[in-house]
Amino acid sequence: MLHLTNGDSAAEAIRSTGVGGDLLIWRDVLHEGPVPASATDAELREIRAGHIARAGWGERDEVLADFIRRDERLAAAMAAGEEVVLWFENDLFDQLQRLQVLERLSRARSRPRVTSVETDGYVALLSAQELMAAWARARSCGEGEFDAARRAWRAFTADDPRDLEALAADDGSLPIPGLAAALRRHLEQYPGRADGLSRSERQAVAALAGGPLPFEELFDRAQRAEAHRFLGDLVFRGYLEALAEPPWPLLEADADREVWRLTDAGRRVLEGGLDRVAGRRFDRWLGGTRLLAPQRIWRWDPDAGRLVEPKFSSAAG
Repeated sequence: MLHLTNGDSAAEAIRSTGVGGDLLIWRDVLHEGPVPASATDAELREIRAGHIARAGWGERDEVLADFIRRDERLAAAMAAGEEVVLWFENDLFDQLQRLQVLERLSRARSRPRVTSVETDGYVALLSAQELMAAWARARSCGEGEFDAARRAWRAFTADDPRDLEALAADDGSLPIPGLAAALRRHLEQYPGRADGLSRSERQAVAALAGGPLPFEELFDRAQRAEAHRFLGDLVFRGYLEALAEPPWPLLEADADREVWRLTDAGRRVLEGGLDRVAGRRFDRWLGGTRLLAPQRIWRWDPDAGRLVEPKFSSAAG
């Protein structure tokens, strides 16, 4: 039996239950950086390891080696018909991991039994008793779930995000608990139609409206609006550093990068008088979609709850 989950703390919590079997951590922050549909599994490992290294979250060779071990262990389970147990939560970080795993499993010629354990909270924070209760309610994943995973993964990795938007709007087409809401949350990471900020960036800027905050307090305040928190502190710090870049930084920090405050430009963006994307270098990947200013910037209209197509349609370079 092979148990899959999102991180070391969750793995330790599962291990404490004594359920038996091997534990495999599906390490990747799939809501950050390129996940292009054109890449093979091997190419995607290289792409993801490169992105993680450039972001400063790990050493490229170590990350790549971990991805290889991870993929080989799942492939071995598939080949041996070993039962695979998924322990993923409802937040965006976990849902994208579960989606990738289900898409991989859907390709198996002879698919092993796949079981999903649904929890009422974060796995790492639950007691052994609570986890065992969730384990007792575990359900088998059926063909409808694998088909939905294939469609959703294809949409997530596509160059054009409109299919993803359609799936996210239709809960009935995705029989994977929590996935439609997570995909909608992913779409909210596109630059806002008016201010150019992702939802996560907007929450960070808004949290500073009352004055400077130390990093830990800012991180906590910016996450309070989330139904399911998904950001790690390293990713959040990266958002802050990007918002502090010239030519007109929205944020500034002290010498230790520990106390953050709004600049005048940040206040103008918060008040609706400035667009963060317009007139500046912008190059970001969300899944398979590259956002490159000024050629191709999909935006999200938070009021209408929909994507806004780029004004310029030339292909990203």
